[in-house]
Amino acid sequence: MAKFENGYMGGFSGKLGSAIGYMWNGRWCLRSRPAQVHNPRTEAQQEHRAAFREQVRLAARMRWVLLQSMTEAARAAGMTAYNLFVSLNQHAFSSEGGELRVDYPSLVLSLGPVAPVQASQVVATGGSRLEVDFERNPLHQQCDAYDAVHLYVYSPSLGQGYLAAPVYRRQKKVSVLLPDLFEGSEVHIYLYVSDQQGRCSETAYGGCLTVMDSNADMPASAFESDSSSPTGTASVPRSDMPAASSLPAMAQPADSGPASPI
Repeated sequence: MAKFENGYMGGFSGKLGSAIGYMWNGRWCLRSRPAQVHNPRTEAQQEHRAAFREQVRLAARMRWVLLQSMTEAARAAGMTAYNLFVSLNQHAFSSEGGELRVDYPSLVLSLGPVAPVQASQVVATGGSRLEVDFERNPLHQQCDAYDAVHLYVYSPSLGQGYLAAPVYRRQKKVSVLLPDLFEGSEVHIYLYVSDQQGRCSETAYGGCLTVMDSNADMPASAFESDSSSPTGTASVPRSDMPAASSLPAMAQPADSGPASPI
């Protein structure tokens, strides 16, 4: 790769004969144009590309939560939150026989040194309400009762997610009313934690269930914890939110901005 400053033609971008000009780190650079571009279209290569396209598409749909949950870790790695998500989740995407598959339980949506929480019970009640009990993990060194616990709900069929208003770790429970559009759809539930310094935890998967509609009477449970596991019982008021985060609850339409500004 050659670098030049104000050559006799000045800097240029694009093809020129056997050379390609481009800007890198504020400098004009030249590299040779490849004699032949190999673009195999084998079945395996096509499936790999299809899986990668789905990965990029999902990163775009989840980008508003990734900006909150991965920015600090991405900055330390010299990457964007978007690129860090793509890098960490290649294992979760596959394509076989033209069928795309996403391993939603293994998705990494957050990263950092803060102690995570673990969902102990997830229940969907009538009226699109989700109630999630979680264990606060008090023995971890990077753990504080006033860490902010964030709940993220994603619907593959809708291509939309919902990031609930955070609660304190010490409350051990979060209750959220999803928008009506989530009624009847299957959703995946994720939890992550952030501290006062803006650092986050690893992602905790809360399970998969179908959101009940307004006329439903019986609760649906994604799973129930062992009777020996500690769970919270008190309802969490929406006004009792940690000062560590100013992020409001928001629905995230696919490939568009948040419903309310961050």
